This record gives sequence, structure tokens and C-alpha cells, in this order.
Amino acid sequence: MHTAKRAKVLKSNDEEKPKDGVPKGNNSTPKVQDSISAIEPNVQTDVSAAPPAVHQLVQCFSEEQIALVLSILKAKSDEISIRDYLNELRESIKLEESQSNRIVDSGEFWKQQFESQRILTDELQTRIASMTSSFEDSEEEKIPSIAQCSSESHKNQPLKSARKKKRNRYDITIPSPFASVCQVVLIRRSLHDESASASCRKLIELSWKAISDCIPKYIGIRETNYHTKDVKFLAHLMSEIVECYKNCVEVSTEHYKTIAGRELVRKSNIIYSLCSFVDKALNEIHRLCITKAKLPVRSGNLIPDRVEISTDNDEPMMVRFVANLMIGVLRKTNWQKENDLHKQIIEGMLAIILNHIGRLISDIVFKEDVAASKLPGSITSGGPSLNSTKNDSSLKSKYFIHILEMALKIQEETMGAEPTEELLEKAKRKIQNTLKNSIIGGGLLGLKMPDQIAEESIDIPELKGLELYGEEWTVQCVFTMIEVDEGEEDEEVRGSGEVIVG
Repeated sequence: MHTAKRAKVLKSNDEEKPKDGVPKGNNSTPKVQDSISAIEPNVQTDVSAAPPAVHQLVQCFSEEQIALVLSILKAKSDEISIRDYLNELRESIKLEESQSNRIVDSGEFWKQQFESQRILTDELQTRIASMTSSFEDSEEEKIPSIAQCSSESHKNQPLKSARKKKRNRYDITIPSPFASVCQVVLIRRSLHDESASASCRKLIELSWKAISDCIPKYIGIRETNYHTKDVKFLAHLMSEIVECYKNCVEVSTEHYKTIAGRELVRKSNIIYSLCSFVDKALNEIHRLCITKAKLPVRSGNLIPDRVEISTDNDEPMMVRFVANLMIGVLRKTNWQKENDLHKQIIEGMLAIILNHIGRLISDIVFKEDVAASKLPGSITSGGPSLNSTKNDSSLKSKYFIHILEMALKIQEETMGAEPTEELLEKAKRKIQNTLKNSIIGGGLLGLKMPDQIAEESIDIPELKGLELYGEEWTVQCVFTMIEVDEGEEDEEVRGSGEVIVG
């Protein structure tokens, strides 16, 4: 007890009597307060109340330096010395500086940037050239599966034979009529510059050629096994052909505004070509519907990403393509009211459509084409002449009716602003008579189908036996037309010569 009291008294005396300016109490208290003041600015410490040693420390070092030392002491582990920790910290700082020490304006930096951009440009140019070559050659090869690439038989084959085998395997899915499509696009774009009726007729012929080239390639594709690539190509082709038809009508309309242009349109058979295009399309729909049951179903194994559709809709895709093409032609062409040329085109197209509709009705009712009968009064032969089934008739009706509806709507819109009741009745009677003629035959007054203007031959007896448009034919034809006589020609030459000499 006495010893404890004595220790307590000595402790209090040491706190009251500092030795050599160093406090004897809790030596860590001023340091902790000072560190808190340096790290946390919001905490204010009365420096004047601190011991003299703290004053000397603050005078020699800044608060930031003291805070740095305290943070190092706090972050350092007990197992490592302060010297080793500072060496590691110094090495890590040097490493960071060496990695991030890059001057933007240095030549080395811009040289590296240029090399990377050059490599990227070369890669892009190589890809563009490869894609262009594959598009022009219409060779869209598919990447084989990993199992095929890793098989031993594939490894043993040469590269050339492997490419050839892969190309032959996918031949049925490669669209071939790229040449026809390119010709259609080029002529269509230059059509307004040339404005030639011959170009319009050639464009219509090339458009149908592109369709004819597509049909054999895609005739076996049904709604249940088509490839997305097929749909994209046919959609692009349909868009181009619709624009071709529209541009041909516009150019012919400009020609038809003059007397000379009307004669040019008549002689170039533009109206016949435009209507004949519709007739060919409807005939193709009829043929595709008849041969639907005979079309082969393409295996789905060759099409890894085919679009799955209900098996109930198992119709050939080309039927819908041609039908939508016809509807697009009728809908997107800028038909004008009270335009004589447009009336002739629409009347011809409507007559052709009604002719096909009449044959369809005759097939449904009589099971044969009655109007095509050569017997007196179009008497039926008694036996079916059309090899179509109930499903074929349904498929034709599905598209023919929509095409007829669109044509009738356009015919009504182009009649004029306010057609009289008599004019409407006359137009209605013509449509009815055309349908009756196509169903059961007859000579009722109906819509007029466009006539093909034959090339007018030059009937000159002196030209018989000469090659048509040959050199002798040309000379003889011109002299005969001008009625140049050989004797009169010599006399005129001599007379003119005498005048000149004299």
C-alpha cells in the first residue's frame, strides 16, 4: 500500500517537472493529435499548446510530409522494416513512370500510330477485294462445320479439291442471274439520260430474263425450307424490276406528249411490251401452281440456318415472288388520270388479267378451257383438258384475285375526276364481256388487248433476191425511192460540168 502511494506521487511529480524540455507523461498523445490534424483538415489542433519538440518538428517538416510518414507507418506491415518498405515503394513508382512515360509529340509514337493504321487499312482493302470478287463470281461459299474441318478425310484432301467439292455442294443455293440484274440496274439508271423507247423495251426484256433465270434456281424452294439469303436476293430483284417498270412508264409518258413521240411509242411496241410482261408473269404463276406437286423438296441438311415455317404452308416460294412482283408493279407505278397512254396500258393489263381469271373459272366450273375450244359455239369436248387439282385452283385463286382487285382499283382511279354514270356502266359492261369471252368464248365487245406492231417491210420489186439491209439492197432501195434514173443522172452531171467550165 505504501509502495503504491509512493509510485503515484512520483508519477505526478514527473508530469509536473519536465526534464530537458521533454514531457514525461504519455509521449504518443501529441503525435496522434498532430497526425490527425495533418490528414484530416477539419480537425483543428492548437499547435501553440503542444510541447516544444512538436514545435521543432513542425518547423522542420510540413504537415503533408508528416502525414506521408504517418501513412507509410500505417500501411507498412510489422514483418518488414521501414527501409525495405521505402525501397519497394521507390521501385514501384519507377516502374509506373517507365510505363506511362510517353510523349505524344515524339516521332516514335506517331510512327507506331501510322504503322497500326497502315496494317488496318491493308486488311480492310483485302477484305473488300475478296468480297467484291465473290459477289462478281456469284460464289458465296459457306464455312464448313468444325467437325468437317477436323475430320481426317478432310485433312487428307488437297485444298483445291476441297474448295471444288464445297462449291459443288452448295451450287443449288447460289443465285446465278447476277449478270441480268446488273444489266437491269445499269440500263434503268441510264434510262432517263437516253430516253429511248428501244431502251425501255430492252429493259423490260432483260427484267423478264432475270426472272426466268431465277425460277430454275429457286423452283424447288418451298415456304418450309427457304434460306434467308434466298429471300434477300429475291427481294432485291423484285425491287429493281418494279423500279424498271415504273421508269419505263414514266419515260414513255414523256415521249407521248408530242406527236413524234406518240408515233415512236407506237412503233416501238412499248404498250405491248409492258402488257406482255404481265401476261408472262401470270402464265408463270399458272405453271408453277400446276407443277407444285411435282417439285422436289430440298433437303434441310444443306441449310443450317433455314427459317422454320408451318408445314401447312408448303407452296413454292417463286409463286409468291412472282405474284408480289405483279402487285408491286401495279401499286407503285405512278398512274395518271385521264392519260391516254396510261389508259391503254391499264386496259391491256386488265384484259390479260381477266383472260386468266376466266380460264380459272372455266377450269373450276367445266374442268376445261371452254374458250379455247375450236368446236362450233365453243362446245366442250367432254373430257378434262386442264391437269389441275383442287389445291392448284386454290393456290391460283389466292394470288389471281388479289391481282385482279388491284387492277380494278387502278382502272377506277384513272377514269377521271368525276366519271359519268354512262361511262361507268360502259366500262363495267366491257369488263363483264371480257370475262365472259374468256370463260365460254364469244365475240362480245370487251377490253382491247394491245396489238404487237409488226415491222413494216419495204415492198419494192427491185429488191427481191438481194440480202436484206445489205450494201446492194441499200443502194438500190434509196435510188428506187428517190426515183433516180441513170440516164438523167449522167445528163445532170454533164450539164453542171459545162456550167462550171464555162
